[in-house]
Amino acid sequence: MIEIKGLTKIYPQGKAALDNIYLAVSPGIHGLLGPNGAGKTTLIRILATLLLPTHGQVKVYGIDLLKDKHAVRAILGYLPQEFGFYPNLTAAECLDYLAILSGIHSAPERARRIQRVLEQVNLWDVHSEKVGTFSGGMKQRLGIAQLLLNDPRVVIVDEPTAGLDPHERVSFRRLI
Repeated sequence: MIEIKGLTKIYPQGKAALDNIYLAVSPGIHGLLGPNGAGKTTLIRILATLLLPTHGQVKVYGIDLLKDKHAVRAILGYLPQEFGFYPNLTAAECLDYLAILSGIHSAPERARRIQRVLEQVNLWDVHSEKVGTFSGGMKQRLGIAQLLLNDPRVVIVDEPTAGLDPHERVSFRRLI
């Protein structure tokens, strides 16, 4: 459950990307649609704890995003429209690093989760290859793997199927 009350985001140039938004999102699959410049990515970045609002309140499963962003991050999976990976790391090394940042400190637990998510996105056979050698679709699937790494209660994605072929798009929808 996501609750948004009076959410406003005004950028330094004075442009209001969000203006006094009220929204309640129940569990389930929801989409955020609108024209370019409507504030969709701004809202997504606020929900993902990457951008602070100017005013307002956001709660994710009762956790106040402004008061405890780390608790929100612990239950959140986020896949931005463009995800930057370290090209000199292997897929497994990249996910291991991200798992540590997500608070998964046990090495055996990280290894188990990494194998599970890479198998889910059909990348386990290339887990020891450098990310810099991956195609765009493979990088997108690796992004989906990192999204699932911490078993999130809330998943937020921005253009998640960009770069995926039709079969991979169907697989992504099944995973989510």
